[in-house]
Formats: sequence, C-alpha cells, structure tokens
Amino acid sequence: MNKRICRVICAGERCPLTFEPQPGDLTIAADGGYAYALKAGITPDIVLGDFDSLDIEPHGNVMRLSPIKDVTDTFAAAEEGLARGYRTFEFYCCTGGRLSHTLANIATLRYIKSRGGSGVMKGTGSEIYLCSSRTEISGNVYFSLIPSGERASATVENAAYSGDFLFTDRDSLGVSNEPLKNKIAAVTVHDGELIVIIEDKA
Repeated sequence: MNKRICRVICAGERCPLTFEPQPGDLTIAADGGYAYALKAGITPDIVLGDFDSLDIEPHGNVMRLSPIKDVTDTFAAAEEGLARGYRTFEFYCCTGGRLSHTLANIATLRYIKSRGGSGVMKGTGSEIYLCSSRTEISGNVYFSLIPSGERASATVENAAYSGDFLFTDRDSLGVSNEPLKNKIAAVTVHDGELIVIIEDKA
C-alpha cells in the first residue's frame, strides 16, 4: 500500500522541486512557496497563508490566513495536512531564509511527530529530520547529530567518528561527521531524540 505524502512548499531559499505527486498525495504551497511552485510547473492542491511574502495573486483552492496569528504559514500547512489524515510530510524551500523560520520549521517536525507522523525538511543539498530510533546515512555527505532536548545518547557506526556518544544541548559534539568510504553509517538512538542534518559535500 502506497504511503500518502503531504508536501509543503515554503517561502525560504528556493530549492529543486523534482518530486512527482502520486494519487492520494497532497501538495500545499505556503505563502511565497506558491511562486516557487509555479516556476517549477507545479499546481498546488492548496495555497495557504497570509501572503505577506507573495507578490502575485494566488489562484485555485486558496486558504487565506489572518496576518495576526500565532503560528507560521508552514505550521498552519502542517496542521491542515494532519487534519486531512496525512502523517508523512516533506517540506521544501524551508531553510536558508530567516533563521527564526528555520528553527520554527524544526519545531513543526516535532509537532508532527507528537501527532504520530514524521517529516523531513529538504533544501538544496540538505535534509533535516528527527530520529528517536535508528537511521542510516550514505553517500558523499556530512551529517550532524544535535539533541532536540537537553540530551540524547546514541551509537554511531561506520562513520569517521564512531562509538557511543552522549549529545547535550551545551556542546557541539555531533557536528560534521561523515560515513566511511563505501559504507553506510548507522545511528541508533538509545535515549532522547536527535535532529539529523545531512549536507552534501561541496
């Protein structure tokens, strides 16, 4: 059975939009993400936001939000996807803009997880997601492991820095690791939750 995916195109730094929606998937353009969608030839199922970062008038299924609100447009898009029954999310163009929004987008991932879902933030040559169990990483990339709370313990295998580690919110221990050549790095979380950041090498 195919997993239905909710994809949200945000208004951060533009990144490639090469996905191909399958039947049952949902594509939401959040505010200025609508312009990115149009340039990529994508017609969103929903256009959502207060449109403070959009210079053109949106068309289609528009959900106009008040500019006086307690959540970001990206968070509102996640709420809409959850309300429609989606539990797998991909966020595009959601980094590289305002740092406050990037951090808020990571908080959105945590909210989705609290609702029984999972999400990944995709940028140009980068991915960010949460892990509280096990993940595998391969390719010519750097990966960084940052605790989403005060601390997280994990075992890292087949990486330049392998072993058992305690990551805390008061150090930078997990930054810029990399898989060994021709190996698949594995991260097993024993306690807590990690923010996993994967970045292509330049």
